[in-house]
Amino acid sequence: MISIKSKFKFWPILLVSYLTILPLIVVYFSAMSPVAGMFLPIIFLLFIVFFWLTVFRTRAFKVEIENDGIIIKRYFGAGKSISYDFNALDGFITLIESARGGVYESLFILKDGKRIGSISSFYHSNFDELKSVLNKKLTDLGEREPAFIKESIELFK
Repeated sequence: MISIKSKFKFWPILLVSYLTILPLIVVYFSAMSPVAGMFLPIIFLLFIVFFWLTVFRTRAFKVEIENDGIIIKRYFGAGKSISYDFNALDGFITLIESARGGVYESLFILKDGKRIGSISSFYHSNFDELKSVLNKKLTDLGEREPAFIKESIELFK
């Protein structure tokens, strides 16, 4: 019997906390200041909301793999739990991205051609173990090139 739960790394949790609290602090201090304007803090807050809606909505999934299915929760596990049977899934695609901290690999799980979940070497400390099990249970649909604009458009389909 297989039962593997994804585990988040410390850095992404710290980043989420920082990016959630910082704009609220900036808006608060700007509102309390007699000389500071509100334009830049509001723009900063909107940027963070966009960041939450794009990156975290598509990458920060809590995943639990069992014998015949997978359970996925969005937003670091705070979202609704959705179960999928492996037979109902198309497979997964791989995306290799380079960033300032190194090269990271993400696997996007697909159902009916749409992304329903992902695991990432940036977010998950047990990425290799999760990837190994997904390789056995799902079809590898190949590697895709990162295209930020195309990916952003797909987010809101």
